[in-house]
Amino acid sequence: MDTILFYTPGTCALAAIVTLEWLGQPYRLCRVQKAERQSEPFLRINPRGQVPAMLVDGRPLLESNAILAHLVDRRPELALLPRHGTWERDIANQWLAYLASAFHAAFWPMLMPQRYTLENDCQATVRQAGEEAVRRELRRVDTYLEGKDFIQGTRPSALDAYLHAMSRWGNSLVDMAKDHPNLWRHQKTMARDPAVRFGTAVERGEPPPEPHALVGHVELASITL
Repeated sequence: MDTILFYTPGTCALAAIVTLEWLGQPYRLCRVQKAERQSEPFLRINPRGQVPAMLVDGRPLLESNAILAHLVDRRPELALLPRHGTWERDIANQWLAYLASAFHAAFWPMLMPQRYTLENDCQATVRQAGEEAVRRELRRVDTYLEGKDFIQGTRPSALDAYLHAMSRWGNSLVDMAKDHPNLWRHQKTMARDPAVRFGTAVERGEPPPEPHALVGHVELASITL
């Protein structure tokens, strides 16, 4: 499949980059700066102007949980999520839904309070409420990870890549090592994974470590649907 993943550094698109590297199948990346996400070329791909977005044989696929579910099913033998038709897959789907909604959504009022009020004077209050929501979800995940290296099983999965891509946003708000030691341990474990190191290097614009499945970057302006 011809695959192009659209990403912005620092976003949850990191999870899809990591999963693509775990798959080991050729793919391309398109780096989209935040301001470009409202441009006409990108809005043709995702009218909501958000990343990640992915073109699969020229067809758009949107939303992190949909993209991750699609990717892991390309190579089910890798068990990046449990097999369809099992209770374990149902629980994995539950986690995908939680991470895409409750966990991710908790960060929006903190990071972008202007989305939630038309009054500039109210943004500080919105941000404060958002910070408390983030702390609540960090506590929830930290409690779950007690005694566990990963969300499911003994190996990292697409769920862990997704959690890692977003939990790092909380590091500027809390002392993760002190306040959420299980989540901090998860972050450090994931940061050592070669695919995560690769994705982080790509985000930073550094030469990514070899070997990798990425075959190159494409420019947004060069893509036609």
